[in-house]
Amino acid sequence: MEFYKPRKAETIEKEDTKFFLLGKVQEVGEGFFILADETGKVKINSNFKVEKGSLVRVFCSKFDEEIVADFVQNMDGLDWELWKKAESLYLRLL
Repeated sequence: MEFYKPRKAETIEKEDTKFFLLGKVQEVGEGFFILADETGKVKINSNFKVEKGSLVRVFCSKFDEEIVADFVQNMDGLDWELWKKAESLYLRLL
């Protein structure tokens, strides 16, 4: 079984096939949206409804260079500072 790995826009690796990103929706288009985090931006193909400016966690699959949203979790209201602390502790365990 393959798990979703935590990634940032600039740390997505060529061999990654399943990962999740956390960031703000910068742009919404027909069948895609642009997600921005503190490291950069990434285009995600999606049929999920997202709103510009929303904080979301996106669980993704990657096919060649195309990133597709498997599901999207709205994270508006998240304590960002607490999230970053928990994330840094989690990443030390990997």
